[in-house]
Amino acid sequence: MKQAAIVWLIVVGCAAALLILRLHRGVALQTDLTALLVPEKGDAAVRRGENVAAAKLAQRIFVLAGDNDRASARKAGAAIADGLTRSGLTLSVNYRLPPDRLIAMGAMYFPYRFGLLTNGERTLLEHRQGSHIVDRALASVYGPESIADAAMLRRDPFLLLPAFLGSLPLPLARVALDDGVLTVHDGAKTWVLISAQLNGNAYSLAYQNRFATIFDGLTQSLRRQTPGLAILRVGAIFYAHRGAQSAIRETSLIATVSMAGTIILILGVFRDMRPLWLTLLAIAVGVVCAFSVCLSLFGGIHVVVLLFGVSLIGIAIDYCLQYITARLGPDSGSPRERLRSVLPGITLGVITTLIGYTTLMLAPFPGLRQLAVFSAVGLSASFLTVVLWLPLLDSAAPLGNRERLLNAANLLWAFWRDDRYRRWRLGFIVLCALTGLAGLSRLRIDDDLRHQQALSVDLRGEELKIRRLTGMTGGTDFMLVQAPDLESALQREEALIERLAAAQADGALRGFQALAQFIPSIRRQREDADLVRDRLMRPFLDAYYKRLGVIGGMQPDVAIKGFLTPDAISPNSPIAFVRSLTLESGPDGITQVILLNGVRRPDDLRRLAKTVPGVHFADPAGEVTRILSEYRRRAVILIIVSILLMMPVLLWRYGLRGSVMTLLPPMVAVILAPEIAALMGVSFTFFGAIALVLVLSIGFDYAVFCREAAPARRPITMLGVGLAMLATLLSFGLLGFSRTYAVHAFGVTLLAGMILAFVLSPLASDPGKDS
Repeated sequence: MKQAAIVWLIVVGCAAALLILRLHRGVALQTDLTALLVPEKGDAAVRRGENVAAAKLAQRIFVLAGDNDRASARKAGAAIADGLTRSGLTLSVNYRLPPDRLIAMGAMYFPYRFGLLTNGERTLLEHRQGSHIVDRALASVYGPESIADAAMLRRDPFLLLPAFLGSLPLPLARVALDDGVLTVHDGAKTWVLISAQLNGNAYSLAYQNRFATIFDGLTQSLRRQTPGLAILRVGAIFYAHRGAQSAIRETSLIATVSMAGTIILILGVFRDMRPLWLTLLAIAVGVVCAFSVCLSLFGGIHVVVLLFGVSLIGIAIDYCLQYITARLGPDSGSPRERLRSVLPGITLGVITTLIGYTTLMLAPFPGLRQLAVFSAVGLSASFLTVVLWLPLLDSAAPLGNRERLLNAANLLWAFWRDDRYRRWRLGFIVLCALTGLAGLSRLRIDDDLRHQQALSVDLRGEELKIRRLTGMTGGTDFMLVQAPDLESALQREEALIERLAAAQADGALRGFQALAQFIPSIRRQREDADLVRDRLMRPFLDAYYKRLGVIGGMQPDVAIKGFLTPDAISPNSPIAFVRSLTLESGPDGITQVILLNGVRRPDDLRRLAKTVPGVHFADPAGEVTRILSEYRRRAVILIIVSILLMMPVLLWRYGLRGSVMTLLPPMVAVILAPEIAALMGVSFTFFGAIALVLVLSIGFDYAVFCREAAPARRPITMLGVGLAMLATLLSFGLLGFSRTYAVHAFGVTLLAGMILAFVLSPLASDPGKDS
């Protein structure tokens, strides 16, 4: 035994040293909930394209600085843009648009103007209705805001280029230039818009902290200088940082309350420091080993795993408490004798609990595998600490008389076994049945990812205000277009654009942005040029010039020279953002993204995408919602798998009847927990289903402890089970107060299930031992 304890000491020491080394190097904390859930399988090219598109979308930020004084707003906007530029955390920052850039954009398009038609004008010419374009041009020339002069009319007679530029789907429809600055006027207030593209991972906690330190310091300084200044911001990094900070605060609070509650509980019951530090030792070893292994295997850890991981405290002490409560009896014996008396129960308990956690590894979610590894390693380490170290560190003396506590602990046992409580037992059973029926009528399944994450209310309010002020479009949905080369990709986009326009008219979405809207394919430019020449210039130009009094005809430079390609867009162009719509380009092909705005009927768009080769509709939130729905059903299957994996051990130990009675309490708890949670307003989610897996495995611990208890030791066993249940409530149960709905649903479901499993656990006892 001592040799094994020394070996375990060396293992724990190595784990601790490895953990200290990893912490010194820095720990990568993930904050994106989808990273916890998204499966690793799927089309590699499509998945890579989706990841690149999602990362680029997450790197965009928009900031509005507003004040009633125009000069103050402009000064603040310039300061924010300068601060972001000098931060070293951005790829580009825009808040000014000098007139020369607009001129340069016009100069880029102008040589190709006869190959650039709006969809409406193309349709008119295809139907030989060029006269409508002539009427539109005449109305523009004679209109009060006309900018066409004789020189312009000789080079672009029908003003095709202004019409094309006016049809471009710009993302900020209400933003105007005020002396070269991107500005929005809202009543008496002037708002200056600053947009930026970050150069790092918006979901990296280290990057978030660096960005938040700079941005928050900058905005606080500006607010002190200008008390009336309003600053609005939107971007994935703001939501992710707020969520990470909230999760870290919750983790710290839960860990503190759980540990404090556990300490008070142990001191209050045992009135001795040794049980306390033995318990803390078992917990500490479990947490250290779990963190060390998890960081070694995964290289980082998700904050949600961290949040669930601190709740390991409530389970790890189950085995410790069973050992320590054995000291309460006057005939407790030596430490080794106490260990022998509880070893069968805690060994069977840890095996079955590990089976429960192992089933989590069957779920195809990287984050859940982290949770399963963290919990399985932590519990195993705590168990080995109890078995190998506690008998060597414990005292041989009994803890003294705790008759009142033992009598109180025995009441639950008496409730299920004493004939005096038969009517009460019947009433309790009826109450459980009625609760189940009432909860079943209110049970609601909700797998929507948007409901599982806790978005900051104030940040959401700022986002909505920015969208209202700027006319900002955009969302998280997009389409991927994959093709062998750029020309093929643009042609596929053009085929898709026609269908998307029809879907937009039908209300399936509000709008979209594609590279082909700004730079048509060469085939389209050639076709448009032919239409302009054959169905507009030749039939109508002479009469049009005669009506306007233009003498001399068209200038010689109007003949189209080559074709416009995306390479012509300069990095500082007003439409430079469309360059980012090309995700990947190389010898193996090209991947482009079409941004979708205000998607209302994703299923229609999913069907639409299948009509064009190489197109894939990406609805990240909807996709994860569908995955959650599927794996919520599979989580229920995991419960059945857990039972099947437990049965061989149970049949070997207890036989058929004993196995059924041991499984009865956790099974009833699993069945009724969702209904009880529903009565508390909690819908049934994938995370609730995962909670049921743990209710089964932990509740089974309680049942096994009761099954293994000899009649004379049942009060001591029940006290240990009760203390373990209270410790679990202090850890897992506190998750029910989380503001993240997924964590909240997990905590409430587990809370209801664990209380019920505890109350029912004496039913697993062996009546044969009474005789």
